Amino acid sequence: MQKLNYPAVCTYIRGIKKKFLKALPVIIFFLALFYSVIGLFGIQHVMIVSLVTVLFQVTYQKQPTVPSLFAMMFQQILLEILAFFATLNLPLCLALNLVVPFWLIFSKASQFNQLGYFSSLMTFTFLQLMPVGWSGFFQQMEAMLYSLFFFFIIVCAYSQKRGVIPEDHTEQHGLQLLADVLEKTARGEDTEAETAQLFQIQKSLYKDAYQKRGRKHIVTAQGKVRYMFALLFHRCVYFVSGQYKNFLPENETAKALALQLSAYMKEAGDIDFWNQDTEELKKKGKKLLLKTRQQKEEFYHSATNFLRMFLLILDQIHLDEDQILDENWKVPLKQRLKERFLYRMKLDAFEMRFALRMSIILLVGMSYNILVDADHGYWLAMNAFLLLRPMYEDSKYRMKTRFVGTAAGCILMMFILSFCHSTLDHFIVASIMVACMYTATPGTRIHAVFVTCFALSMTTMAMQETLALELRMIYVAVAVLLVLLVNQFFFPTSLGTQFRYNWKMIFHMHHMYLRFLENTLTNSLDYWRVCDAQIQYHMVYDQIEQYLPKVVQEEQPYYRRILGLCWRMLSEMEQMLFLSNRKKWQPQTRQNMMQYICYTDYVLNSIQEMLHLQKEKRIKSIEGMKYQRYIEGEKNLSILMTQYAKNLSKLYVIVSRKYQS
Repeated sequence: MQKLNYPAVCTYIRGIKKKFLKALPVIIFFLALFYSVIGLFGIQHVMIVSLVTVLFQVTYQKQPTVPSLFAMMFQQILLEILAFFATLNLPLCLALNLVVPFWLIFSKASQFNQLGYFSSLMTFTFLQLMPVGWSGFFQQMEAMLYSLFFFFIIVCAYSQKRGVIPEDHTEQHGLQLLADVLEKTARGEDTEAETAQLFQIQKSLYKDAYQKRGRKHIVTAQGKVRYMFALLFHRCVYFVSGQYKNFLPENETAKALALQLSAYMKEAGDIDFWNQDTEELKKKGKKLLLKTRQQKEEFYHSATNFLRMFLLILDQIHLDEDQILDENWKVPLKQRLKERFLYRMKLDAFEMRFALRMSIILLVGMSYNILVDADHGYWLAMNAFLLLRPMYEDSKYRMKTRFVGTAAGCILMMFILSFCHSTLDHFIVASIMVACMYTATPGTRIHAVFVTCFALSMTTMAMQETLALELRMIYVAVAVLLVLLVNQFFFPTSLGTQFRYNWKMIFHMHHMYLRFLENTLTNSLDYWRVCDAQIQYHMVYDQIEQYLPKVVQEEQPYYRRILGLCWRMLSEMEQMLFLSNRKKWQPQTRQNMMQYICYTDYVLNSIQEMLHLQKEKRIKSIEGMKYQRYIEGEKNLSILMTQYAKNLSKLYVIVSRKYQS
């Protein structure tokens, strides 16, 4: 007989205790709101408690502002009104369950924030499940307003008690790493480990900038600072990764300056830019800048560019928000509408495909709820909504865990209900199950067990327990079948198909950067467009990288080489944009650059064809054009153009060899 592993058991118990303590604020919030809503408005309105608790769960640790809380509350009320009208008759039900999912998914979700829709659409969906009619609408509204007021007070009180949460500023760690890289480079030592860490830091900063996207501006003030740091480290990683040999300090004078720059960055890495005075740091940076500008070698030029951008960031950090975000960072209203809706109205777009599947699920579930007067018929739509996920793999996993967990929960409740002889007993069981439910990890079998137990502990107060158990199992089984059919036959989206779509996006964005470069020949650069493109590119890049371990092992090196070359080309193109911006181009120079762009478009399109990816439609013919990958009198721009062309050639060779084999 195998002995009990006491250390493992103790570790497991400690893990459960840690999860319980972490979930305790949510558990207390739910129970307090649950019993107060029942006492004030009746048990028929407890659905609102779950919805507001989800809102609390995703909000209370983020320290939201009062205006943002009011915006959330207003949206909940609006969704309650829309849900009410959807219950009045079948035509309204069909119309609203078609339109509202598109609105919420298009405006709140994306392939990088796949569950952004969840809390809002859950409110719209769940409030339709138990229609109240005109006679009960105002009482439901009162229950919602009370719950939202309770939510507002608790979130504000929690934020006040907790105080300001110090942000994890990875920028300082990045500066210290960069200092180590410079120091080791000057001494001729290997910097591969530090460079790899720097690469991860620039990726995390781009992610932070994505999380801080603005409404009118492409990013918030904090997001712009994060983006500028991401761009700074992006360029540094490119230079120190060995791609750009001229970066290395070649003589003793350059090595001495590299060590001075390293010491400066170590000092900068120890300072909290946001809360400490940086005047002394700026003065030292300006002195170093004077030294680097006096030399013409490429290392000094790179150091100059770094110091200029770093000093610009230091100046920006302490400015007011409206000073940080000028008109160059404001997205035109027309463009905002296009990005939010028009660009997503494509059958291969993540948002479009998921919105269509969700609409089908809600149309079927809510139509059944209205047309068929069945006991607890709303369980079908409820379970189908919870089981449908943006990605097929996640949905499939939840279908398994939900079915098994529901079956186990029904068996467990058969035993527990034999001891429940009063309403108080049912409420005690329900309270225990709430604590277990919020402690367990959502989507797991054990979570499904506790959800089932909580639902049945409430349902069996008004329904015979055997019937309740049978209906629960039947509706979960039908919901699983419905979601399985929709996922299989209606616009399926899996991790594999998204991986392929991301490759299409990577190459499309390379073409888009060429359009930016073309635009700089006659117009000034739109900073918000470059910011948006840089962030989007790195988010797509990260998704591809995350999926690569799932690719056949023999194929992984091939894809990693393509991804690496694409990143280098992006790094070169981004710098080319700023070097070519606001220059007074001569007609012949402009023509040479246009021919370079056209040839690059053509080669990229050829690579896409060999990869069986959708090609760009608006590509100019290169017949009769002369290819030249340098510009007279523009040394730095010519170096980058040459490096880009070399990497593009390498990419073409790698893909063509694979294609021919």
